[in-house]
Amino acid sequence: MLSEGKDLGVGIRRSTIAAGDRIPNVAIFLKRTALEFLQIIFSQRAQGSFHYDPDDTRTEIEIADVHAVDLKVVGRRPAIVAVRGPLSWQGVGLGGNSVESRDMKTGGYSFNDLLTGSVALSCISREGIEAEQIAHLVFNSFKFFRPVLQKYGFFSIKSLNIGAESLVEQEGADDKTYVVPVYLSALIQDRWILEEKAARKLEGIIVDELFHIDVKT
Repeated sequence: MLSEGKDLGVGIRRSTIAAGDRIPNVAIFLKRTALEFLQIIFSQRAQGSFHYDPDDTRTEIEIADVHAVDLKVVGRRPAIVAVRGPLSWQGVGLGGNSVESRDMKTGGYSFNDLLTGSVALSCISREGIEAEQIAHLVFNSFKFFRPVLQKYGFFSIKSLNIGAESLVEQEGADDKTYVVPVYLSALIQDRWILEEKAARKLEGIIVDELFHIDVKT
């Protein structure tokens, strides 16, 4: 079978910050951890200074996934909205195929690689200066708390960038919305094992599929 390196004694464990729950999916981990980290950071801020509260009726700033945020609420108060970017593998290991080792007794392979992922954090406000200030806080939070994030599964933060301020005008509305993006790129370790049984089963499926295609043609 194909399984991730959960209890193999090596590798960096990916987990949530508050509860410590394991997150096996790298794509989910990257965005979820980034949002949770910012929610914790902004929850420590004083009232009247972008204080975050899980209660929508009390929070002074929205921090959420792009598919979960209420756009009507964003029009009333500032927000940080996360969108995950591409995720790609580096191809480290033997032969550039992420191979770490092979168990000669079982025939199983251990794979270990570093994945590069990115998250765009849009800092949104009705005031341009306020959007810039939020972006500044987000940027510095990831910069200075990098060692803390590494404890929860970030191998390293590869790069941080603050984009240019842009103005978004909604048709038929007088309200203006300013957006300043912060781009986070990180390296995350991914480790898994391919057992011989799974490899043989996969070979059988491929051969069987090729046989049927050949017969039809």
